[in-house]
Amino acid sequence: MDRPRYYREMKPAPTLPDGEYPFREDVYPLADLAMSEAPPELASFLIAQAETNGIKLVRDEVVELVCRGEGTPEQRFTIYWPSAAGMHVLVPKRHVVGRA
Repeated sequence: MDRPRYYREMKPAPTLPDGEYPFREDVYPLADLAMSEAPPELASFLIAQAETNGIKLVRDEVVELVCRGEGTPEQRFTIYWPSAAGMHVLVPKRHVVGRA
């Protein structure tokens, strides 16, 4: 089967080593987290924060994004942005909806 010219095969998300990862101002063990596609509004916010704070979001690599703003506590996110899909964020499993 021929694929359309614009087709890009999505690479599998990298396996993260066991440990603790940030979500906003807290840190969680990997077992309590899941990678979830970011809603468009959150993705736009995170992209803007990365630009503001000089952090390069590299496609197909896991990146820790630190968001800083005047009058708000520092918030950290673990981001994975595959080249063939939308941005994903490592979030506590209780925040993930629509899982099969």
